[in-house]
Amino acid sequence: MGALAITVVVGAGLLIGFGVQYLTQPRTQLDWLFVAIATSIGAFLGSEVLTNVFGLMAGGPEVDGLLIIPAVLTGLVLGLLADAFVRYIAFEPA
Repeated sequence: MGALAITVVVGAGLLIGFGVQYLTQPRTQLDWLFVAIATSIGAFLGSEVLTNVFGLMAGGPEVDGLLIIPAVLTGLVLGLLADAFVRYIAFEPA
C-alpha cells in the first residue's frame, strides 16, 4: 500500500468521523475521533489482511495497492461498531 492509499484511508476515516459528529447527536466532543480511527483501521485491515492473509474478496478495483471494496466494507463495519460503542456503552454518566 502506497502513500496515496494511506492518504485515501486516513482522509475517508476523517470524513466519516466528522460526518458522524455533525450529522448525529454526539455524546462527547471526541466521538468523531473514535469513529475516524476505527474506520481507518478497518479500511486498512480489510484491504490488507482480508485479501492477503485470508484470501477473501481478492480482486476488484484498486488504488495504489488499496483494494476498494474490502476496505469500504470493513471500514464502515468497524466505524459503525465504534460509533455504537461510544454512543451506547462507553462514557456512561455516574
